[in-house]
Amino acid sequence: MRKAVIALLMLSLPGAVLAESPNWNKVDASYVDTDVGVDGVGDLSFDGFRVGGSAAISPDLLVLDNLFVFADFDSVSNDDSNFDLDIDFLSAGIGSYKHLTKTTDLYATVSFERVESETSAFGLSESGSDKTWGVGIGLRSMLTPNVEIDTKLDYVAFDEELIRFNLSAFYHVTKNLSFGLGYETHRETQDFDIDSLSATVRYSF
Repeated sequence: MRKAVIALLMLSLPGAVLAESPNWNKVDASYVDTDVGVDGVGDLSFDGFRVGGSAAISPDLLVLDNLFVFADFDSVSNDDSNFDLDIDFLSAGIGSYKHLTKTTDLYATVSFERVESETSAFGLSESGSDKTWGVGIGLRSMLTPNVEIDTKLDYVAFDEELIRFNLSAFYHVTKNLSFGLGYETHRETQDFDIDSLSATVRYSF
């Protein structure tokens, strides 16, 4: 009886709600501040937006459990008096997750990747695009009932292989609404070295 009373008291305390596993049904909207190192130009500062999300696939639709689909689209631009550069990124695919604990998921993804750029300088313009595939592995964990971290490492097979690393943290204000900060870096792309900071609003459903 004493243990039961203690358990009830703990559940009644603010912040003592039992943490759940990460929710894979979510939509994100982000402001992105990006630094891009461009071959032959130097470092440029960009800003823009990111929209994305993921959705768990119902086990009734497939034989396998714990599958999800995801997509992320980034658009950033730099407006300089002599040089303008717009860059769009798309990453979309399918993934699978495994519950390591009640609050932590290990996950892996396979993705379609696309990058498009348009450059304007001194009255001239040039555009380019590249499409390929990627694979990734990540970890999502509810450190507390309100605080979540997500870290992921991707390999993307452009002409020059890209390693993409992402780390983010979210504070869940309610079950559906959360706010987050993130850092992402891209290394060894064909033309760019990219570092981004993001501020995100998330709706989980």
